[in-house]
Amino acid sequence: MRDGINLERAGVPAIVISHNVFEKAARAQSNALGLPDLRLIIYPQPKGQQDEVEGTEAAHHVANTLMDMLRDASV
Repeated sequence: MRDGINLERAGVPAIVISHNVFEKAARAQSNALGLPDLRLIIYPQPKGQQDEVEGTEAAHHVANTLMDMLRDASV
C-alpha cells in the first residue's frame, strides 16, 4: 500500500494488488493517507493445500483486471 501511495504522490501511476482479506484495510489506509481513489485490484485469497490452490484462475483475474484498468487509463 505505502509503495503504491508513494508512487502516486511522486507522479507515477500505480495499481496495488491485494488479497480480499486485506481489502478493507487497504481502502482505509488509502483514504487515511489522502488517496481515496488509489487503484486496487482485489482477488480472493487462496484456500486449501498449496497443490489445490486455484492460482491460475487468480492470476488470470488479476491480469485481466490490470489490462482493463490500463485500457481505461489510456482513453
